[in-house]
Amino acid sequence: MIVVTSLLAAVSGCSSHKEQREYAVPQFLCGIPVNHDKLAPFMPTGRKLTTKKDVPDSLSWTCQVRVDSHVAVEVRQMWLTSSSTAYFVGGQADSRLDHEAEGGRFLYSGWEAFGKTRRCTHGKLPGSHIFTAFQMRSSDHQDADAMRRLIIDYTEAVENTDVCKDGKSFA
Repeated sequence: MIVVTSLLAAVSGCSSHKEQREYAVPQFLCGIPVNHDKLAPFMPTGRKLTTKKDVPDSLSWTCQVRVDSHVAVEVRQMWLTSSSTAYFVGGQADSRLDHEAEGGRFLYSGWEAFGKTRRCTHGKLPGSHIFTAFQMRSSDHQDADAMRRLIIDYTEAVENTDVCKDGKSFA
């Protein structure tokens, strides 16, 4: 009886040990505000969070969020002379984007979303808009409604940037 009790205590002690998130969920992703409460369910456990912004050309940039050297989130912005979010998505989607909002302005799934700004027009590219992408890379959590809220909030935050307001390039 004592052996069984000791064994149960040992097993239950092991099962209560869960990996934890030891970093703070960001409130900004490469300078763009993001609601950390909406982002948190998608963030993996781990110790250290780092972000890296890459501007490969003057019309686009990518922000990678890494947790313990693994890519957790990628956000992207791109000036594009298209009226269609579906065109922007092209081959970027890792899942079936089976949800849409605002007549196709936002396309999303349980762990990635794409959007189009309304008020951003590049001064040298007539008819252009900034398109946005938000992709979770290391989470098992899926929530299409949360992704819809994230991409809408993120796209609205992009519309409040100087790049959007002034219609300038990223670099």
